[in-house]
Amino acid sequence: MRKVTKAIALLAILLSASQAVAQQGSAELRGRVLDNTGGAVPGATLTVRNQASGVYRNATSTADGAYFMTGLIPGVYELTAEISGFRKYTRKDLRLEVGKTATVDVKLEVGGIQEELVVTAEAPVVDVTSKEVGGNITSQDLIDLPSVNRNFIGFIGLLPGVVPSISTESFGSDSVNVNGQDARNNNYLMDGGNNNDDVIGQRAGTQARLPIEAVQEFQVLTSQFDAEFGRSAGAVINAVVKQGGNNFHGSAFYFLQDASMTSKDFFVEQNNLTKPDTRYQQYGFTLGGPIVKDKAHFFLSLERPANDRATSIVVPARPEFNASPTTQDRVWNSLIRLDYQMSANHSWSVRWLRESSPQLNQIVPVLFNGNNLPVTENASREESDIDQTVVGTLTSVFGNTKTNIVRFAFTREDVKFANPNFNTNGGHQDELEPTLQYLTFVDQQSNVAQARVNNAYVFDDTFNWFVPGSNGRDHNIRAGIQYEYVDVFSTAQDEWNGTFLFRTNNYDPNDFRTYPERLRVRVPGPSEYTQKEKFFSAFAQDKWRLNRKLTLSLGLRYDIEDIPLPELDNPAFASPDDHPVDHNNFSPRVGFAYDLKGDARSVVRGGYGRFYDKTHLELISGVITNAPMSSSFVVSFPTNNADPGPSQGQRPTDPYLANGPTVDRGRLAQQFPAGTKIKNTGTVVLDNPDRVVPYTDQLSLGFERQLTRDMSVSLDYVHAFGRDQFITRNLNPGVRASTTRTATVTRVNSNFASIVNTVVNDAKIDYDAVMVGLEKRISKNYQFRASYTYSNSRGNSSGNGAPIDNFQLLHDLNLDLNEGKTDFDRTHNLVLSGAVVVPKTGGLTFSTVVRYLSGLPFTIQDTTLDNDRNGLLFEPLPAGDYSGAGNNPITVHSDGGRNGARGPDFFQADARLGYRFKLGGVRSLAAFAEVYNLTNRANFANPNGDRFSGPSTFLNLAALRPGGIPRTLQLGARLQF
Repeated sequence: MRKVTKAIALLAILLSASQAVAQQGSAELRGRVLDNTGGAVPGATLTVRNQASGVYRNATSTADGAYFMTGLIPGVYELTAEISGFRKYTRKDLRLEVGKTATVDVKLEVGGIQEELVVTAEAPVVDVTSKEVGGNITSQDLIDLPSVNRNFIGFIGLLPGVVPSISTESFGSDSVNVNGQDARNNNYLMDGGNNNDDVIGQRAGTQARLPIEAVQEFQVLTSQFDAEFGRSAGAVINAVVKQGGNNFHGSAFYFLQDASMTSKDFFVEQNNLTKPDTRYQQYGFTLGGPIVKDKAHFFLSLERPANDRATSIVVPARPEFNASPTTQDRVWNSLIRLDYQMSANHSWSVRWLRESSPQLNQIVPVLFNGNNLPVTENASREESDIDQTVVGTLTSVFGNTKTNIVRFAFTREDVKFANPNFNTNGGHQDELEPTLQYLTFVDQQSNVAQARVNNAYVFDDTFNWFVPGSNGRDHNIRAGIQYEYVDVFSTAQDEWNGTFLFRTNNYDPNDFRTYPERLRVRVPGPSEYTQKEKFFSAFAQDKWRLNRKLTLSLGLRYDIEDIPLPELDNPAFASPDDHPVDHNNFSPRVGFAYDLKGDARSVVRGGYGRFYDKTHLELISGVITNAPMSSSFVVSFPTNNADPGPSQGQRPTDPYLANGPTVDRGRLAQQFPAGTKIKNTGTVVLDNPDRVVPYTDQLSLGFERQLTRDMSVSLDYVHAFGRDQFITRNLNPGVRASTTRTATVTRVNSNFASIVNTVVNDAKIDYDAVMVGLEKRISKNYQFRASYTYSNSRGNSSGNGAPIDNFQLLHDLNLDLNEGKTDFDRTHNLVLSGAVVVPKTGGLTFSTVVRYLSGLPFTIQDTTLDNDRNGLLFEPLPAGDYSGAGNNPITVHSDGGRNGARGPDFFQADARLGYRFKLGGVRSLAAFAEVYNLTNRANFANPNGDRFSGPSTFLNLAALRPGGIPRTLQLGARLQF
C-alpha cells in the first residue's frame, strides 16, 4: 500500500504544474478576445449556447484576452462576446467535436454594444493543440453511408490504422484491431462511461450496442491518447449519444433484406444447395425534445432488428453435411437520455441503454490446432444475452477557469450459451449425446453449456483548471481518479456430455480404424464460481501552450488492478489468499503539437506514451476452473496422447474408447464420485506470482494540413512495441516416446497427470505503420474520406490473448522459433468512402464504402508427426510453395515457421442510391436501395493449413470470412423530423 501512496503523491506534485486534453465524451473551446489591432481585450463576457437545446456556458476573458470552456456536450453552438466600447460579436454554426479542442479567436470592432457583428465561418478542421492520432465520425456519416448491419463499430474502420471485423449478426459483435493489437485491447466509452466487457475484453465489440440512430458522433483515438484514458493498448472509442433540444425532433426508419434480393453465396451455388430463406428487418424510431425549454430535455431510441441470416456449412470430406441454414436473431434495443441544466454553472445528464438479443441455431466453428473446424446443424447452439449500461454525469463550473466532472457508470451482461437440447431437458448436459469431433468437422451435439452475469461499477472524477499566462502562454491542467469494482458469477457444464476425437471423418462400429482415439469429458460435475476485481487509477496532465504555435502535452497515469484469485495448492504462494498485484504501472505520456504558420491550419505532432491494458478474466480464470484439486474439471482419456489403436487398425486400448463413442457413465461415476473435490487429472492451471500487466510503448510523428475550409490531409508514422506480453508456459512439459503422434508423453512431474499451464510475461510484439488520411467534411452537398495504412505486426507470439508456446521443449520456451507475424497482421488496408447529393436532381443521393485488405497470416504445418517430440502437435513445414487439391484449392508461399503464409485478401464495395424528399424545415423523407458486395466477390476465410487434415481439406477454401456476404440488396426508408 506504501507504493500506492507514493504514486498518488507523485501525481499530486505533477498536478501543480500539469494536466490533460482529450475529454471523455465532451468538447473544449478556447481562444483569445482581440481588438482590431490584435491587442488583448480583458474582461469580455463570452457565452457559448447550444443552438438546439439552448444550454449555455459563460466565461470572461483574462488579462491576456484568453478564454477557455471545457466539459461541453458536442454539438453545434453559437458563440457571443460583448464588452462596453465594442460591437457585440456573434458567431453561429460553430461545430464542437467530441474529444477535440476548437481554437476560435474573437476579433471585436469598436462600436456600441447594441450593434452586432455576425460572423459565419467553418469550425476549425485541424486541432493544432493535440498530439493524438485518430479521427471523428459524425452522425451524418452514420446516416449517409451504407452499413450492412447498422452497427457504428464498423464505421471505425473508415480511419487509418483500423481493421474492422464486420459481423452480420443484427445486434453486433463487430470488433476492430487497431495498430496490430488484439481486439480485446480497445476501450469503448459511451458518454464518457465504461461500455466494456471485463471477462472477454472487447473481442466482440462493446458490451451493449449503441444504435447508429442514437449516435451524435464518436471519436477514435488510435495512438498517443492522453493520460486521462487507460485500460487500453489499442484504441479509445469515445461515443456520444444524441440529446434532446428545444424543438421535438427525431427519426423513424425501416430496412428490409430477404432471400429474393440476395444472391446465393459461393458455396451454396457450388454445392447446389437450397438458397437459405434469409430475411432481415430493422425498424424503430428516435425522439428528442424539451421538458423545460432551455433547461431540461429528453431523447429516446427504440430499435427492433429481426434477422434470419445465412450460414454456409461446407464439409469437403463429408458433403452430405453441406447445408445453408439460417440463424435467427430477435433483438430489442432501447435507450433514454435526460439532460438538465440547473444553473449556468451546474448540469447533469443520465443515460440508460438496454439490449435483449436472443439467437437460435448458431453455427459456430470450433477452433482446434489453429484451424476452424466447421460444425454441422446437429452441433448448433443458442444464445440469450441481455446487456445494459447506465451513465450519470454531473458537470460543475467554478469561477472562470475551473470545471469538475463527476461520473458514475454501471454495466451488466447476462448471457447464456448452450445447445438446444440442454435448454429443453432442464439443463443437464451430462444426459445428452456426446460431441463427435472428427478430423475436419464437428457433429451430433454442441458441447457448450455456460452462463455468466458480470456487473461493473465505475466512479470517476475529473477536474480541469485553465491557468492563463501572458503572450499566449497558458496551461490546461486536468487531473482525475477512477475506481471500478467488478463481480462475475459463472456456471459451466461444457464437455459434461463428453467429446470424442477421431483421426478420420467417419465412424463405423465394424472398423476399428474409425474408432475415436481420445475422449474429453467434464468430471465430476458442473462448475460454479465467482470472480471479483478492483481497479484504481489516477492521472494528471498539462496541455501547456509555450507560445502561439507550440503546445506541449506532459502527462502521467497510474493504474493498479487487484484481482483476488484463490491460489489453492500452488507452492509458489505462501498463502492461498496471496495473489499477484502489479504496483508499478506508471504511464508517462508526452508529446508536442506545433502550428507551423500560426494560422491554425497546419500541425506537426508527435509523442511517446506507455499504455497498459487490463488483465481480461478469461485469460486467467483457469486458476479457478482448472485448479489442482477441483469439483469440476475436464479430463482426457488417454491423458497425454491419442490412443494408438485406431491408427494401427486395432480396437482402442483405453476402456473409455473401446466401445466406440459412448460415454461410460458408470465407470466415470466410480472414478470421479459426484459432489467431491478430487485431484484434477486433466490440464491444471497455476497462477504466476510474477505475473504483471502487459504494456505497449508507442512512438509517433505526423503532420496534418487543412487544404480548404472543409478538407484536410494527414500523414502519421506509428511504432508500437508491446512488452511483458502474455504467453502460456507449461510447468509440466514432457517428451514423447517417439515422433509418432500417438506415442506416450512422459511428463517431468509425476505429481500431475497432464499439462500444468501458467501465464508468463515473456512475449513481445512490434508494430510499424505509415498512415495516410484525406477527409472532406460535408459541404456543398458532398463529403468523402480516404484512408490507407501500410503496416507490419510481428513478434514471438501470435498476440492473441495468452497463446500457448507450441515450440516449448522441456523448460525451454524456444521463443526464437516462435518468431513470426501476429494473428492480426495486415500489410495493406485501404478504404474509400463518400456521399453526394447529385446536382440538379432535387434530392438524388449516392454514397459508397469500398475496402481492400491484405490476407491474414496462418501456419502451413503437418501434425502427422511430432518431430521435436515435445508432446505438442504443431509442426510448421519449411519455407516454400504449397498447394491444395480439394474443390477450391489455393497455392500459397510460406516463409516457414508460425504464421509463415498469408490467406486470401479481402475486397468489398457497398453502394447506396436514393432520393431525399424535402418536407419543409428540417423534415425530410429518404428512400433508398443499398447493395452490399456490389461485385459479388467471395471473401474467403483462411483455409486449413494442416496437411494431416487430408487432400480434400488442406489448403482448400471451405468457408467465407465472418460477414463475408454475397451480393445483397437492401431497401430502406427514413423519415427525419
